[in-house]
This record gives sequence, C-alpha cells and structure tokens, in this order.
Amino acid sequence: MSEARIEGAYAPVSEPSPWWLRGLAIFMALMAIFFAFNALMTAVTPMLISEFTDMEWEEVEAYPEDGSDEEKEEWEEGKAAWDDMQDYVDDFSEFMGPIALHNALLAIIGLASAVLLWTNREAGIKAVGAWIAVNFAGGVWMMWKMSEIGFTPVDDYGPEAGGTAIPDLVDQISMVAGVSQIVFCNGMLIAILILVASKSKPETSYDIPSGFRDS
Repeated sequence: MSEARIEGAYAPVSEPSPWWLRGLAIFMALMAIFFAFNALMTAVTPMLISEFTDMEWEEVEAYPEDGSDEEKEEWEEGKAAWDDMQDYVDDFSEFMGPIALHNALLAIIGLASAVLLWTNREAGIKAVGAWIAVNFAGGVWMMWKMSEIGFTPVDDYGPEAGGTAIPDLVDQISMVAGVSQIVFCNGMLIAILILVASKSKPETSYDIPSGFRDS
C-alpha cells in the first residue's frame, strides 16, 4: 500500500554559515566606533585650534617701532601671512561641523547595521548599502568642499617661489587622489557586501520532486 505526499518545489537544501553576516556585523560595529570617535574629535577640533589662532599678530610679535624699514616690511609680511592663516582656519573650522555630523550619521547607521545583520539578514544588508551610499556621497561632498577651501593654507608662494603654481598643483593632486580613494574604498565595500549577500543567502532546490513515494 502506498500514500501520496506533496513536497514543496523549493525545499531548503542547506543553511549558510551565519558567520558571513556576523563577520560583517562585527566589521560594521568597529566602523561605528571609529566614526563615533571621529565625530567627537572633529567636533572639539575647532575649539582646540581657536586656543592658538585667536590672537592678533601684534600679540605674537610686537611691531618694530624703532626697527629698520626691512624689519618693518618683514613684520607686515608676517602679519599678512598670519591673517591668511586665520582666514583659512576659520573656513576649515566651519567645515568641521558638517564633517562631525556626517561621521555621527555613519556611526549611527553603522551600529544599526551591526544589530540588523545579527538579527535580520535582509534589513541588515539594506542598512549596509545605505551606509555605503552615505559614506560615498559625504566623501565626495567633503572633497569638493575642501577644493573650495584649499588643501593648503598658502595659496600663493610669491613670484620667486612659483606663485600659485605649487598650491594649484597640490590642490589638483589632492582632489584626484581623494576622489580615487573614495571610489576605490567604497567599491571594495560594495564588493564585500555583494559577497556576503551571496554567501549568506539560503540555498534552495529548484528540482520538483515526485509527488508520490512508496512507504
């Protein structure tokens, strides 16, 4: 005597190793800690810098009232350089605020990704994808903003030292190198995410078994 038993067409074959997701979760947790620390340091950096730059040139070096014309000219050049440095530091300090927020956002998303990867595969993978998107977009924006501020505090070395040629070259090289690094790093992260998503996906059988078996 025999009986019929219907089996699902897509029966699970084997469970993937949970350590693909857990390994990525640990990595994202470490990244969350790293960016949280960066956010804190970036937030306090302007305050630390201001302790040394919120001074007038007269406080750094007294004007040579009785000095020679050459000494007075050197003092004026020093004052101009100091003022340029203060302007650069002010622009850079304003830039620190958005960077701190970006790092904090990456820390939050990274921590959420770590938790989700440990508990919910689909949501965790999507969260990591969102983290990569935020990291990439923020990185490109920061490089663009830095190109406006300048990668070096001095934008003109004077006619005897090449003028603006050297600062312009430094800015161009820094911009290309920075964007290339961002693209490469995020490309690697995308590749890792695709690998983990593939390796952690439950295997299924697409072979339809016979609906009848002899008991």
